[in-house]
Amino acid sequence: MVSLNKLIIPIALVIVMGLIGTTACRADEKSINKDQAWDIVKKDILKEQPGNRVVYLNNLALNANQEIKCWGDVQKVPANFHQAWLFFVDDQPDANWGHQCRYVFVDLKTGKYQVNNSLNPPDSLDGMTKIYPPTDAK
Repeated sequence: MVSLNKLIIPIALVIVMGLIGTTACRADEKSINKDQAWDIVKKDILKEQPGNRVVYLNNLALNANQEIKCWGDVQKVPANFHQAWLFFVDDQPDANWGHQCRYVFVDLKTGKYQVNNSLNPPDSLDGMTKIYPPTDAK
């Protein structure tokens, strides 16, 4: 029978190597942060001309297929996005609802995006931050 003392060191080495391997894999993964995602939205979706639009950013990344409840509607994070940043773009902020708006999902790994056109805002802007126009703009 093998003594417990002889097994402790090999088991400890396996655990440590597993942790090192996991950390190394995470360090290699590309991740799009909020600022990079906002740059993508400005450049590709808003064409560097945000105009009088109002843009909100969800404070936390959302998971694939996660639902965002909207007035009489539901938006979903694309299934092929592991996680995504959500931008809500109000294209006509001075109008009553029933006007053009967009839900923009930016994939955290690839920076690819999907734009869902809508006529309805989310049920709540809780958990979202207004990023445009800047609150300090005069």
